Amino acid sequence: MTCPVSHQPTSTSEYALPHDVSAAVERFERVGGSVLFGLFGVGLFDQPMLPPVSAALEATGRSRYQPWARAVRTAAADQLIYHGTDADAAAETERLMLLHRDVKGVGPDGQRYSALEPQAWNWILYSTFFVQRGAYIALTGVEPTAAQNQAIWDHYRRKTAGLHLRGRNTPIADYTELVAHYERMAAEQLRVTPALEAATSSVRQAPRPDFLPWLAAPLWRAGSPVLSHVVMVLGCGIMHPSVRARMPITWTRRHDTEFRVLTALLRTAFDRLPATVTDSPMARNRRRYERLAARYRGVGLTSFAPDPALAPAVYAEPVSSSPS
Repeated sequence: MTCPVSHQPTSTSEYALPHDVSAAVERFERVGGSVLFGLFGVGLFDQPMLPPVSAALEATGRSRYQPWARAVRTAAADQLIYHGTDADAAAETERLMLLHRDVKGVGPDGQRYSALEPQAWNWILYSTFFVQRGAYIALTGVEPTAAQNQAIWDHYRRKTAGLHLRGRNTPIADYTELVAHYERMAAEQLRVTPALEAATSSVRQAPRPDFLPWLAAPLWRAGSPVLSHVVMVLGCGIMHPSVRARMPITWTRRHDTEFRVLTALLRTAFDRLPATVTDSPMARNRRRYERLAARYRGVGLTSFAPDPALAPAVYAEPVSSSPS
């Protein structure tokens, strides 16, 4: 669902934020660039609960029949947008906007759908943000304040600026209004859809990823049930309660306990392991580049004006060459 995209002018500048708020933005950024973030991916299943999104996913078939390949492509696009250079992020957002123009048609309910229809398109952006926010709380143990919520939402909007529709269809700017909109959508628009059922089934059955060799099949069969359960608990655990209630699973007190235990373990890993271990390759490379750039900038002069200490002869009184 994270500065690669050039900053857009906003009412709140990151550089003028109070320390606790800027620290929250930095933590939010780190969570989005962590390999642990991927464990919360089931939280994105509120997206296919929206019927037009479900219709589009079912029409292409990739989510149902190529879940791993689609997940890898989505993760790669996210890394370019959130952690790539300005040029790469801009190119990726332009590519995604262009390709989504082809995703349109008529759904099983007879209603026309389009990926770029404002409500559906913005729902994807909102969903991705709330999953990252949920992972942020799970991995840090910190519930953001009102100011921090607005700041991380502003930060996310700047990161995804290349994916925003124009005019009145731009994403909601005020965080409080965003929450109210999300809750209205959850109550009035979300359904158990074919795409949701297919996505949930793919997690439960956990087919061997295409990128794993067939020799790893026995190991995958042995470990995938545990992994499937873990990602289902983590993803559903950060969902809005009314959204989780629509998932084709029965959430129990045992799941609540498992969620608390799992997030405590992940929080310890996130806190104690160095960022070089928990960062995704793109985020790790970005941080390394920023450190190197800061080091190189640190050796530069602050002024090119003459330095009296290095050129004393320039400022000394002239010496007469005539005999006394």
